[in-house]
Amino acid sequence: MRKLALTLLALASLPAALVITSGAAQADEYTTPSINEFGASPSTFYPTVRDGYRDGVGFTFSANPIDSDGEYDSYFTAEQHWSIVVRNSSGNKVASHTGSGRGNYEDADEYDLTGSWNWNGRNLSGVPVHAGTFTANLTVTNEQTGEHDIATRTITARRAYVTTQHTVRKSGSAATSVSHSSDCYADRDYYNHTLDLDCWGGASAVARYSFAIPGNARNVTFNVVGERGCCADGRVIKAAVRRTSTNELVTVKVTNWAEFYIERVAVHYTTTRLR
Repeated sequence: MRKLALTLLALASLPAALVITSGAAQADEYTTPSINEFGASPSTFYPTVRDGYRDGVGFTFSANPIDSDGEYDSYFTAEQHWSIVVRNSSGNKVASHTGSGRGNYEDADEYDLTGSWNWNGRNLSGVPVHAGTFTANLTVTNEQTGEHDIATRTITARRAYVTTQHTVRKSGSAATSVSHSSDCYADRDYYNHTLDLDCWGGASAVARYSFAIPGNARNVTFNVVGERGCCADGRVIKAAVRRTSTNELVTVKVTNWAEFYIERVAVHYTTTRLR
């Protein structure tokens, strides 16, 4: 008891400005997380149909380490732990992801702590979530001090008929078939992936491009990219026909003295389905 009293007396006699701390507790080594960006894309997703179109949500964030005096400090950054928790409208957790890091403090211009998570739209049991509204909470925590910052995003899972645009392409040299009359030519250049249709007074040279499309394809259009060669006396004819519900045929034809270099051919269409 006497020793304790002497110790307390000695501590009390220290100058008021002197504070005893351990090396691990220096204030300038602490940072308080500050989230400056938290993104969720797409904010509306369609998890029921697993076809690669908005099946889930991609989350990204950045957080600035801030030292004790409120200024950004690129040299004294503490380990930051982060977590993203997705909850349904009832508050139940359906998915989560965690990570950690310090940020890039070697470059004073780029020292943000960043993270990302691509959520697949499935719950903790691996089943696609039902339609509804969900809340994603990002928490970034200083592992040394326990200080933290929180950001929230709202996302929506839907079931709806969605129309999407699609494009299928072929290079010029990938023609399904070619034909030509006498004094006309159809030459494939596999190195440059082009096809040269050239007539020297003949009837025609033709290239055909066959495309497989879904049976529910709508608003089907096409385009041919290429360059007209010699000469002006002749025609370049581009056409397309839907031969069956699942096939579109694009034809490029030159006549007389015309020439055309085909670089690529594309077919565009839309589909609508319940997602």
